[in-house]
Amino acid sequence: MARIPVFQEVLEEYMNPAPALSLAENVANKIKQMILSGSLVNVLPGERELGNKLSVGRETVRKALTILEKENWIAPARIKVPRRILKAATDNMGPDACSFPAQEKKATIGFLTSQPLKRLAQSVLVEVYTILKILEEDGISVRIFEAPWLLGNNPDKRLAKLVGKSECVCWILHRSSEQSQLWFKTHGIPCIVRGTSYQSSNLPYLDRHWAATTHHAARHLWNKGHRTVGLCLPPDPLKGHHLMQKGFFGFSEQGWNPVLIPTPFETPAFFEHLTKAFKEHPDMSALVTTRGNQIIPILSYVEARQLSIPGQLSLVSLTYEPFMERLFPAITYYEENSTKTVHKLIRMLRSLISGKHLKNISVIPELHPGQSVIQRPVPASS
Repeated sequence: MARIPVFQEVLEEYMNPAPALSLAENVANKIKQMILSGSLVNVLPGERELGNKLSVGRETVRKALTILEKENWIAPARIKVPRRILKAATDNMGPDACSFPAQEKKATIGFLTSQPLKRLAQSVLVEVYTILKILEEDGISVRIFEAPWLLGNNPDKRLAKLVGKSECVCWILHRSSEQSQLWFKTHGIPCIVRGTSYQSSNLPYLDRHWAATTHHAARHLWNKGHRTVGLCLPPDPLKGHHLMQKGFFGFSEQGWNPVLIPTPFETPAFFEHLTKAFKEHPDMSALVTTRGNQIIPILSYVEARQLSIPGQLSLVSLTYEPFMERLFPAITYYEENSTKTVHKLIRMLRSLISGKHLKNISVIPELHPGQSVIQRPVPASS
């Protein structure tokens, strides 16, 4: 698979970190660039208009204007009078300077993920790369920022440092915790959650309707005669994981017996949880995986114990990854139209940059039946 070109840029940044600037200092520097390029002449626009131009909140704009006032770039504030610009575009130009106006710096969108880059699903990499190529036509670049600490207890200081030095006009939050979403909300930083937003942060989001997907998977397996079914769920504190569990355990047909199986990334620990679940529920006849990277460990586990799919264990995946096409029997999985999803996200990003109101989008995937689910005799009690 081709390496996404922004990776090297991200790695170089971490190897050679720049001094951290506050968000207000970055905004002040952007206003200076606009003055020197001739984009702002004589007087500044109002705080609201400046905030919309720079995609930041009014409080951040006020702090930036205080910095500019102290450095004598703008005049002190007066009631109902626009702030005068004290420096002109020619102030810092020597006699040999080019007479053409300076070009505005290319806008950048930050893709912030708590998942290490080497563990990002192939579908996520393809999505980011597609967004990067399409937004290039708008003069917008996309950078990936790896932040495994994002799911920790207190990411606030690291977020402030990262966001402060990045100069991104807005952000895509991938696999974000409630605390990190609240930090973006509190600081008025434009962003879209690529996942599900917590009620407390109420940020705009685009995500699969996970509760509906797991509920549908439960019904599909129940209709096939399965009654005790395991849901393989990572232990990360993500809103989407909570919704998966809610939809799966909310299914309430007669005889339905859902089992929660924690699935840490480390394979030995994953095996321990599987062994415990099968010991406590010997009648468990199917598993539902919530991430593509869970399938290979499950296949290894089944092989080691001389079980067969689907003869003794049926398998459904809530997500699709290209490697699944090489598996036999073919896995039953859920997939959304990735092209439509990417274009929805791009429309949201363009609206966010232009200061427009955003609506949340929940995507409903389609079931693609494979040969990994078998019809079982319906228990007499059902």
